[in-house]
Amino acid sequence: MKRGFLFIAILFLTLCDQQGVAQITVSDTVTAQVGPPDTLTAGVSEWDHAKAHPTKYGETRDLLTGATRDLSLLDVQAESLNAGGSFSPPTGESADHLLIIREGNITVTIGAIRKVLGPGGIGLFAAGDKPIFLNTGTSTATCYLLSFRSKGRLDHDRAKQGGGPILLDWSELPVKTTEKGESRAIFSRPVAWLGKIDMHATTLNSGQISHPQHVHRAEEIILLRSGHVRMHIGDGYQKAAGGDLVFLPSGVPHNLENGEEGRCEYFALQWQL
Repeated sequence: MKRGFLFIAILFLTLCDQQGVAQITVSDTVTAQVGPPDTLTAGVSEWDHAKAHPTKYGETRDLLTGATRDLSLLDVQAESLNAGGSFSPPTGESADHLLIIREGNITVTIGAIRKVLGPGGIGLFAAGDKPIFLNTGTSTATCYLLSFRSKGRLDHDRAKQGGGPILLDWSELPVKTTEKGESRAIFSRPVAWLGKIDMHATTLNSGQISHPQHVHRAEEIILLRSGHVRMHIGDGYQKAAGGDLVFLPSGVPHNLENGEEGRCEYFALQWQL
């Protein structure tokens, strides 16, 4: 009887030990796949509160940096270039990059392509591209540089099939008149780190709202070009003005309400793995 009990006890402990090892193995695998935890929450990054730091070409402002549900890195910098100043984003395969001109004129060179972009102009570059941004004007030029690295895989073939770098001036964007103002489709395509990145610009007449408050799976950035608006995020409201950036995580209810002071204009950006 005692031998039978001892055998059962040993068998029980052995099974528990094996089960424990299996649980640890599964847990480690899941952790490895998840990647960095989310560090960014919904809200407005105000231009006026972004501290400027001197650089060899002008100055830089940190507007947003961290990880999201889909991105191991989301970084937004505002770069001001003195006359004759130039810089390049980090090279290599660290991230895809999006350039948006805030003020002034910046000459973008990438390979044999060279183009001057003015306010509202945009440039999209896949990881591995090596653009150079140069202020050929006589006054300060300022741009936003957004960097994306996803929790998915790097795919250069996908980026090549989607097309090369995009360089578009504001005047080149097709305009569609709407009941609320204007809409400009900019691009919808894959890059190296993202299965799709989608961007458009909206102009809202005074007193208009973008749409009823809604939610969607995709994360979103709204960058105000001009105007004064009120962002309805979740159960609260936050004010935003020209130059400010709004980050909206996946599944957060939101919309944008324009005031009565005139038109507002903004870029909207979403992405998918």
